[in-house]
Amino acid sequence: MTPDRRHLSHVLGLALDRFHIDIVLTSTVVADAVSRPEAGRVDVWLARPAAATGESVREFRRLVPPRGTAEYGAEDGGGAGAGGGVGRPRPLAVVCGGEEGQVAQALALGASAVMLPDDSVFDTAAGLYAAASRDLFVSPRLLRRVSRRLSDALSGPLTVGVDVLTEREQRVLSLMSAGMSNGAIARSLCISPATVSTHVGHILRKLGAGNRTQAVIAALQQSLIAHPAHRA
Repeated sequence: MTPDRRHLSHVLGLALDRFHIDIVLTSTVVADAVSRPEAGRVDVWLARPAAATGESVREFRRLVPPRGTAEYGAEDGGGAGAGGGVGRPRPLAVVCGGEEGQVAQALALGASAVMLPDDSVFDTAAGLYAAASRDLFVSPRLLRRVSRRLSDALSGPLTVGVDVLTEREQRVLSLMSAGMSNGAIARSLCISPATVSTHVGHILRKLGAGNRTQAVIAALQQSLIAHPAHRA
């Protein structure tokens, strides 16, 4: 653990041993925690969110695997012991105050679990086990706060935002909807037919369409382009 005791003191007082969770070490500095011999026995790091910028973020990121690497990171397969944290990065659980910015920051730093300081021992244990398994856990109390937004997001139609398409792709898509061929689009935009073909390929992929007609239909359904009858 790398706790700020003001926010994590409740964890130290919880009877986590009933869930077969042992506290291996405590420290107020990440760099100190990852360099201590006991760090090799840590399965889950529990911490407060790091500051938005600065050395604390760099130290914090030593606790989690970088993107694009093997799940446990290091080639030597060893622990995060005397090597100053170089070795197998561990899953990360974060206790924060509950502000949306803090939650987003914790998840962006690679946390597998986000909990509140006054979560029950059961939720805390569930979060730690989720982090150990690299599953995502968010405090039920946090989820209740955003339940309406989650419901709207999950029940709403699956759409592709306009910002997914570049400005040029939107223009090409608009001309496609007017029935123009690649050659005609190329002449209209003063670009090569090969470039138009590239744009068309990107549009089909982004809209999940199998051909130009499907792409235009999907774009009209998602209001990415105006219906030809309603254009100015």
